[in-house]
Amino acid sequence: MIKINTIRIALLLTLSLSLTLHASAQKKVPVIAATSSQSMIYDGMIKMPWALDPKVKRDVYYVNVPHRKNKISLVTDQGKVSFNTTYGNDYDLVVVLNSKDSCHVRISAKDDPATKALLPGGSFPDTIPFTLRGSRIYLQGLLNGRDTVSIQFDTGAGMACVSKASSERLNLAFGGKTVLSNSQGVNEVRKSANNNLTIGHLNFKGISLIETGNMQPGEDLIIGYNFLRHKIIEIDYDKQLFIVHDKLPAHAKTYSKQPLINRLSLKTRIVQNGKKYAFWVGMDTGRDGTMLIGQEFTEQPGVWNNLKELTMLNGRKIIRLDATVGGVTFKDIVTNAADPTKPAARKTGTYFGNVILNHFNWIIDNINGYIYLKPNGRINEPYSNFSSYETEMKKIKQQ
Repeated sequence: MIKINTIRIALLLTLSLSLTLHASAQKKVPVIAATSSQSMIYDGMIKMPWALDPKVKRDVYYVNVPHRKNKISLVTDQGKVSFNTTYGNDYDLVVVLNSKDSCHVRISAKDDPATKALLPGGSFPDTIPFTLRGSRIYLQGLLNGRDTVSIQFDTGAGMACVSKASSERLNLAFGGKTVLSNSQGVNEVRKSANNNLTIGHLNFKGISLIETGNMQPGEDLIIGYNFLRHKIIEIDYDKQLFIVHDKLPAHAKTYSKQPLINRLSLKTRIVQNGKKYAFWVGMDTGRDGTMLIGQEFTEQPGVWNNLKELTMLNGRKIIRLDATVGGVTFKDIVTNAADPTKPAARKTGTYFGNVILNHFNWIIDNINGYIYLKPNGRINEPYSNFSSYETEMKKIKQQ
């Protein structure tokens, strides 16, 4: 005797296949089971939580570097499906949740429409001078054809932001709100849509700006690297030039090369307390410091307990470490590490700040999915290390 539940599952699987078969050019659509709505997508080095929702007609995940051939996997608590992707193609699968609900997922090796909308007009290559304040990169631009603005280029920024101190001067129209998570916490903030921004010969149309109150004096806007997700970005600290290419420049062959992964991360060797670790450390040009050790690193088995602290500060370990990236070792970096057992509003990442990053010239090839780096004329400039830490500690003790 066949159980009713078994018949129901078979009918659901048949229905799921028939709905998606045509969209996949008559290829068989994989079907897997799940008893939890929480699944995971693996895209190269990226581990992306993915919520399964049967109410969504087709939930689309856009491959991080679509132009590069990739292996993408979706993993549930009951199974796994993998695709070898090539640019321009879609890959469909069905997850049957709790033996009753069909969740349709598409892996798309195409440009994400959300970032494609930022594709700038202009001629390439476009060479734009920048200035350094502290260690941060600043560009000059024109907002809405009338206002000169100072723009920080921040690879750690997920949204384009406008300073609350500048909003009135720029006469922006705010017609909506959104949720922003930054150093001020998670807050509902105002949003201004349909703005035009010119940087050099680049023209960005119809952009949204999120208002925030945590920007530095003299900053009007912050933009992230998503603004140029479909171009090749060169940052030359020696000449203080920001160059946007549509083809890889010939001199890239003189740089060291590594894969581009989500959040612009660098393959790094870390040595601390005699222990060696390999980790992908994020690039945050908006961080005016050396390094930050977040929970993504310290939550790995045994890491937190093995980190030897110089002292404790607000529940964080102040630690001394060596970090090697791009063939260069930065010795005796002093930074802080987050306790993975402490609750936090969001899991903190591990980043290099621009005090380290500006020791290299960069080429970020978003088209083919590689980062090129080369030590520059700043390679011997000082950074926050153990000697400076000791000096500060002596000053504190003398007070």
